[in-house]
Amino acid sequence: MKNLLIKEIQLTSMPITFIFLLFAFMTLIPGYPILMGAFFICLGIFFSFQNGRETNDILYTVLLPIRKSDVVTAKYLFTIFIQLIAFVLMLALTVFRMSLWNSTGVYVQNAMMNATPIYLALVLLIFAGFNVIFLGGFFKTAYGIGKPFLLF
Repeated sequence: MKNLLIKEIQLTSMPITFIFLLFAFMTLIPGYPILMGAFFICLGIFFSFQNGRETNDILYTVLLPIRKSDVVTAKYLFTIFIQLIAFVLMLALTVFRMSLWNSTGVYVQNAMMNATPIYLALVLLIFAGFNVIFLGGFFKTAYGIGKPFLLF
């Protein structure tokens, strides 16, 4: 399993997935819908799945002498790994925002959602929805990615 996860991170994932982790810093933007950062992180994961589809990565991986269920588990673990990195970044930035910048005028009079524990809970709900809707829809055929992502 460890080798499959390493394969997912090093071979299948696109660099844009890791670049999109920087969207976690949207947590600090006042007056902006900061939940869009979680959506962009999911979009980066989508691009990695799209790259895997275009390069027939699923077919290649299934032809390896491993259990077929390990392929699905490795994809889920890769997705959770990226989401965990993003959540830890968002958590650190939320703590920073709530402790050091809690009385900054631009955050006090923010009409949009501020970075709070509720924001973190909503980020987790977005990630859970992505995992259930997109990944569940993707693994029905292992090739159709557009419809599950639109449903998400």
